[in-house]
Amino acid sequence: MDDRHTDDREHLLHLLASMQRDLMPSLMRMHDGDDLRMLDSVMLQVLDRSGAPTVKELAALVGRSVSRTSRIVEGLVRRGLAERYGDEADRRIRRIRISPEGAATLQRIRQVRIDGQMALWNQFTPEEREIVLHSMEIYAKAARRIRDATDPPG
Repeated sequence: MDDRHTDDREHLLHLLASMQRDLMPSLMRMHDGDDLRMLDSVMLQVLDRSGAPTVKELAALVGRSVSRTSRIVEGLVRRGLAERYGDEADRRIRRIRISPEGAATLQRIRQVRIDGQMALWNQFTPEEREIVLHSMEIYAKAARRIRDATDPPG
């Protein structure tokens, strides 16, 4: 890496950390009813996007062990955020899906994040909005490339 790239990367990391410090406390106050750990939230997002995997399939999707994934799923089921059910083709197979309550929780989490981003958006001038919008399009494309390169098809 050249010095300019390293300096830009460090500057970006500093800015992201600063934004999180400035925004997260107010977002948490707005969102205090849903006390989810990050991995719980990730599991719900994967279930929302991936349909109804088995614990083994879910573990592969999130990069965790089957035993760890099973414990997390059990907690989500106990809280009513996910459901286990028998596969129609093979009743020995247990599948997991997001529950209606889990979907509603996930939607609230997404909305809080969006509200935080929109609060920032409202602080921009029209010229800054144009720059930010273009930058976010680039970020979204990069996120899709990462998803396509790392997520199994399905």
